Amino acid sequence: MLVMVAILVTGSMAIAYFGSRDNSITISANIASASKARIVAESGLDLAIAILETDAEWRTNHIEGIILQDHQIGDGTITITILDAETEQPPTESTLEVSISVSSTVEGRTQVTKASATIFPDDGELDVDYSEFAIFAEEEITMLGASSVQNWSASPNTLDQHVRIGTLATNPMSVQMQSVSQNTALQLHAPENASSMISSTLMSTSQFTDVPPFLTPPSPPIEYEPLYLEHEDSDIESLEDWANLFTSNHSNFHDRSQRIVTLQEGSYETEEFSLTSRQNVVVHGDVVLIVEDEFTMKNANITLSKNATLTLHIGGDVKIASSYIGNENQSTQSWMNPSLIKLYGQDDADWHISGTSTIKGELYAPSCEIELSGNSTVCGRIAGKEVMLRGASRVLYDPSLDNGGFADEDSPIYDDDGSIRSELKQLTQLNPALLDSLVQTLLEYDSHSPRSFHSDWRSTPTVRHHEVIYMLLVYGVDARSWESLSRETSDRNYSKHATVVRVDER
Repeated sequence: MLVMVAILVTGSMAIAYFGSRDNSITISANIASASKARIVAESGLDLAIAILETDAEWRTNHIEGIILQDHQIGDGTITITILDAETEQPPTESTLEVSISVSSTVEGRTQVTKASATIFPDDGELDVDYSEFAIFAEEEITMLGASSVQNWSASPNTLDQHVRIGTLATNPMSVQMQSVSQNTALQLHAPENASSMISSTLMSTSQFTDVPPFLTPPSPPIEYEPLYLEHEDSDIESLEDWANLFTSNHSNFHDRSQRIVTLQEGSYETEEFSLTSRQNVVVHGDVVLIVEDEFTMKNANITLSKNATLTLHIGGDVKIASSYIGNENQSTQSWMNPSLIKLYGQDDADWHISGTSTIKGELYAPSCEIELSGNSTVCGRIAGKEVMLRGASRVLYDPSLDNGGFADEDSPIYDDDGSIRSELKQLTQLNPALLDSLVQTLLEYDSHSPRSFHSDWRSTPTVRHHEVIYMLLVYGVDARSWESLSRETSDRNYSKHATVVRVDER
């Protein structure tokens, strides 16, 4: 009897075991194909990023955003869809921020990988304006109080934790810093013949292999329109009008008293530029503003609309107090490409940025003394004759501005022996036409350059001119689907349990 019972139990267990293994081959095949599909989707994402880095015409050569459809990779196929991240529509010629979706299929199993990416176009210009430095000074760099230099956390490119500062000075104590604890990641670049005591604090130091030139800013355009600050919402023209609106408790009094200047695309010139409290400028399109003398802002804003740029050529002093220059979102956590705003100092002058001012842009004034104080912030970079930071002021450097330049020994700026090319030393100004001509000359000299017309596609990989920073959003939809179902099941079980408890209590 016991033997028969044992045989019966053992037999039942064996039957149950083999029954449970009946579909194991199918399950294993599903897992294997899903894993392959995930790997193919990841390869598809790498391919999509590679396409964005090249000069391929992906912005126009697509079908409703699909740039590759049923493209074979290994044992599977992929479909790559790219949409404009701002409009969620197919990309256009101006698209720089995109949403990427890669759908892969292997043996009937489909996986979807998604990512967001930002493209930083390489315009082919030589980076000779020290944009790889958060702060660059011909002479002294001084940082007092709680001032700091850091990477801009809002930038899509925050992989490099080191921040460069540079100087052409060689004298001892040319770089003075009090707030060492907030600037521990700084790397100083100085000439080879600089004093070993050039800095007041110990920091990582690199030497220029040759003495780089500090070129003057580009010349302002010779054709322009005179600027007259005509304000919208300027119905309040007298004290009587103001009193009538105030006493009548007009609901739009606040908006009507705020004066707005709209600058449409073009070049403008004015002798002095002054914005005071409750004056705002809105820029549309590509605007160049030439200020012959003093540039002043006090409790005022200059904001850029979408796809707008602003270039300021300033001939006199700059005084910016508790004001803002940047995109519509004034938070320092709202990123914008700082190269869209350029402030050029055309003459010897003093620049003072104080209070709670914020500037999202590039400041380039080789003959000017630039001072930040209070809680002022520059999101971008600064290059000047002397640069001083006081109080709690700070420079938030955007790593996306780093395109090599004088800090990169492998840059085409340098010759094979480490010296700066003689053609570049002959330049005195950031002249775009001359720099473009120099680029073409260097390409002709360097037959091994990946951009050279002489390069052989059979031995040279596809040229990727443009930098692309991307963030993975979804890697395999199945995992998320199962997690979602698991959460829903858990919630339902919790609800049933809670209901039972209430019934028992009754």
